[in-house]
Amino acid sequence: MDASPSPNAESTADLLQRARAARDTSSLVDGRELAQRAWLRSLQDGDEAQQAEAGHLLCHFHYRLGALIALLDIGDAVLVRLRRPERRETQAELLRWMAIAGCETGRFEGALRHANDLCTLAQESGDPRQLALALTTLGACFERMGDPWQAERLMDDAVRVAREANDLYAQLVTRNNLCAVCIGAFYLLRGSDDPADATAALRRALIHAREARSLLVYFKDPFFSVFVEGNLGEVLLHLGNTDEARGLLDGALQRGLEQGYEAQVARIRCSICELLLAQGQPDEARLALNALLKDIGATDPRSTLMRVHHALYRACRELGRVDNALQHLEQYERLERRRATNQLKAQSRLFVTRVEAEQSRLQAERARLEAQTERSRAAGFEADAQRDELTGLGNRRLLDHRLPMLLDAAAAQSLPLTVALIDLDHFKQINDSFGHAVGDKVLVEVAQKLRENTRSSDVLARIGGEEFLIVFADMPTGQALEICERLRSRVAAHDWESVSPGLSATLSVGIAHAPPYDIGTLFDQADRAMYRAKQGGRNQVAVA
Repeated sequence: MDASPSPNAESTADLLQRARAARDTSSLVDGRELAQRAWLRSLQDGDEAQQAEAGHLLCHFHYRLGALIALLDIGDAVLVRLRRPERRETQAELLRWMAIAGCETGRFEGALRHANDLCTLAQESGDPRQLALALTTLGACFERMGDPWQAERLMDDAVRVAREANDLYAQLVTRNNLCAVCIGAFYLLRGSDDPADATAALRRALIHAREARSLLVYFKDPFFSVFVEGNLGEVLLHLGNTDEARGLLDGALQRGLEQGYEAQVARIRCSICELLLAQGQPDEARLALNALLKDIGATDPRSTLMRVHHALYRACRELGRVDNALQHLEQYERLERRRATNQLKAQSRLFVTRVEAEQSRLQAERARLEAQTERSRAAGFEADAQRDELTGLGNRRLLDHRLPMLLDAAAAQSLPLTVALIDLDHFKQINDSFGHAVGDKVLVEVAQKLRENTRSSDVLARIGGEEFLIVFADMPTGQALEICERLRSRVAAHDWESVSPGLSATLSVGIAHAPPYDIGTLFDQADRAMYRAKQGGRNQVAVA
């Protein structure tokens, strides 16, 4: 006799435990089946707490698998069970998923309703993380409805809130969504009278994509890497960097297929087809696009469907298939008109206008400023502890905090990183001949030159009496060498006579680059390079 338990013998608690384990290991298909059974069993049992957890888990699996319509069909019933103070964060997460799912499937009225509820929830909580995620969700709604400019304004605020809250998850999500918004702006602008606007949108997208990618080292969930690297590959494709784009897209596609992320897989497949077009392979692109069109169906996801028809139009046009090209262009324009109509209907019924979006943005800004004031009070002593009093640059404590993180992020993605060790030549003689007050002025002037000739993302620190260090993240040695040469020449050409008659000052600079991603090795190599610059006569830059 078979002693294995029947499905009816499984308790809701057992099913929930197994569904949680499936979520934690990204076993999405198995997890969805377990969560579905837990949801049905919890409805029979009448336990609201178990219903809330089972429903939320089921929605999680639907969202990850790209089953967006299934998510929307059950989402409202789950939301009812999450509307308790202790479940606020879980409720906010489901509202985000439903808003995005509504946009992707053309259900804009529901999407905007959920996004507005999310903003209200975030403002009531006063949690900057929730506020950042709410703003980026509302922005995503506007982008999907054809207004990436309002979306970008909302998401710029979201990025500021997330950065000031020092919340890495919110920073990753907002940066990645900002990248998607700028890509959306590119699609609207390409082919317009001013192609520079389209290119500018892509370049903004590239900045956000690389920022998001630098944060992936802190998150092991493959869902994030598929999203971020798929977006980055899409941007690089349209910027003409097809080799790097192909590597990113192939890797993201493979991980997406392994995990079952159907919505993202469809978008990445479309990008690969567009890459074939860019490489002069229209027939291969057409065949792959037709296969993709068959796989994604007619409505899910709507934005990818529009891209597929537009790419098929271009492929058929290049192949001289005029009738087919016209059919796909008409399909694309029909979807575009439907999106615009649904946008107007949704905004009319819910009174969600750009003015109201602006009000949400301003409310978020007020909340951000209030939170910033509180954080500033708490963080003031820590900030002072990491700042050099004389020059205002960072000090060794800042370097000890920032450099390991930058090296870890660079190593995880095999990105370049360059450090420059800078020493003021004959600084002791300056102090002896002109006095320490003049010496201090020289240090302050040099620090200002460092600021003027570096990026805001570079780390600047005074690490000794007359020694400075620059960390150039994601910058190859050649570019860092150019910057250091410019810095050296500008310091040498500075009007030091205005500080004190007879005064002059020059720099010796040593440059080292990663890999290897080891702090001790980098410092040792930069120090030896700087010593060579000194031996070579000073006022020069040497590379390890």
